[in-house]
Amino acid sequence: MSLHFFDTSALFKHYHRETGFERVDAIFDDSDGIFISELAFVEFASVLHRLKNRGEIGQTRLDHVLARFNLDTTDRIVVVGLRHESIQQAQQLVLNNGLRTLDALQLASALTLKPLGLVFVCADFRLLQAAQANGLEILNPLTA
Repeated sequence: MSLHFFDTSALFKHYHRETGFERVDAIFDDSDGIFISELAFVEFASVLHRLKNRGEIGQTRLDHVLARFNLDTTDRIVVVGLRHESIQQAQQLVLNNGLRTLDALQLASALTLKPLGLVFVCADFRLLQAAQANGLEILNPLTA
């Protein structure tokens, strides 16, 4: 059984054609379970808004992609809520691994599922290093 936790840097590639999207789409097709942190909702909207502000997408595309993502989180993607323990663990990840706040929260969410043996999918080298250092199997769709 293959289970995958997606950081937003990799997750977004499933909804927007950019480097690594083929690998991400293949994981979505083959995975027995896709997990994300609830933090991804905010990060996902932030990425879309940034693309719109740069003129790379229009409002119609933003609305379409966001609707597709929201639908997927109701029937395909399992959303992991942030808990007090995750916040405490994120604090330690910042101190021990030098992660930024949101990256530490993403990794802390994934670490709550570590007993499931999932693969941490991310396109951020520093975050991948920290995930591996904390015992997760990793996959970078940019290099896989």
